[in-house]
Amino acid sequence: MTAVKNLNQWLDSLNQHKIDLGLTRITRVLSRVPFTNIKQPIITVGGTNGKGSTVTATSILLRQKNLRVGSFTSPHIFRYNERIQINGQAATDAEIVLAFEAIDQARGDIELSYFEYALLAAVLIFSQHQVDYMVLEVGLGGRLDAVNALPSVAAIITSVDLDHCHWLGEDIETIAAEKAAIMRPGCPVVYGDANCPQAITQRAVQEQADLMQWQHQYKTNIHNDCFDYCFKEYQFTGLNKPALPGDFQVQNFSAALTTLLSLGIEFSRHEVDSALKMMRLPGRIQVIQDNPQVIVDVAHNRQSVKALAAWLKANPTSGQTRAVFSVLKDKQVEKWLHSIAPEIDHWFIFQMDLERAIELDSLKMKIADENGLLSTFYSATDAYEKALNSSAQNDRIIVFGSFHVLDEVFSGQSKVINNL
Repeated sequence: MTAVKNLNQWLDSLNQHKIDLGLTRITRVLSRVPFTNIKQPIITVGGTNGKGSTVTATSILLRQKNLRVGSFTSPHIFRYNERIQINGQAATDAEIVLAFEAIDQARGDIELSYFEYALLAAVLIFSQHQVDYMVLEVGLGGRLDAVNALPSVAAIITSVDLDHCHWLGEDIETIAAEKAAIMRPGCPVVYGDANCPQAITQRAVQEQADLMQWQHQYKTNIHNDCFDYCFKEYQFTGLNKPALPGDFQVQNFSAALTTLLSLGIEFSRHEVDSALKMMRLPGRIQVIQDNPQVIVDVAHNRQSVKALAAWLKANPTSGQTRAVFSVLKDKQVEKWLHSIAPEIDHWFIFQMDLERAIELDSLKMKIADENGLLSTFYSATDAYEKALNSSAQNDRIIVFGSFHVLDEVFSGQSKVINNL
């Protein structure tokens, strides 16, 4: 008799660090009971950055219509359960364990990846909760990502920039082609950024998909304290900005709104305002303490770090800015470190406890090239505590570099950040 495993034992038994792209395995499992009865409409969210925020916006908007929504995101910051949410509430350990057991029985001798287990558990739990919509975040790329094995009624591609180049390609167009594969024939697809890559426009023509691009088919006009939105006959003026900081969150919210409007789901001004107020997502330019101010952000690639730098510049402090930072070695830090270096007075860097983490000496050399004041640590908590102790009340600390950075720095303090 097989021993019963709790959630942590299940997760320990899966290969959490191996990236194994491909649709063959998951397609075979999806053709088996209990997955054959999953019929809920799916909205797929891909792109380089902003996926989690866009999933959140889409889910919150749908909930304004009294719809039940299952949302799947990755990775998580503290708890695996964060990945699988029903109407904003994380799935329980018991629900996930039961889903894993069902997956294990259905898969037979098919070896599944960590991400495939997560996705299959999510759709099974969502189906059991009888959600009205599933909103699923693509894990990596699009064409060969497990999410792409599922049918969808609409797709959102938030942005395309350099990231995961080892798997997706070394240039924007190659990466865009991978992400464009989440389109479905005749279905709406929203591109939530400027300068849409040709690979996306060409794929839309090929699939006869209705492509809507930010500032073309739908538009936003951002003011100091509000923004205007226009798509076809739908116009909202003087909307409050999303509760999540950063003007790029207007783009993420607008992409979600456009997608749902294109599906024939209409919203009143009150419903849009209510959704904007509810926009909450841990680890996105999130202030968790004042005096000194502590900000946490999961920025970890060229585009997201550039956005973080722009926010820091637009919101100066009278004191110094200290960064508690580490990063994965495949993130090509040398290509974007210069964009945020002018906003940092003192770097507190550390060695992450991960196989994929950049070596401390290598990170030290890259930051030294930017002429920043630098302190090194072999512990995330030591780096953070030293940054706190070195800061006056008018200083600020920005903790960033990845989801893993936030996990290691604030391990055991999840309630400080994760207000789900």
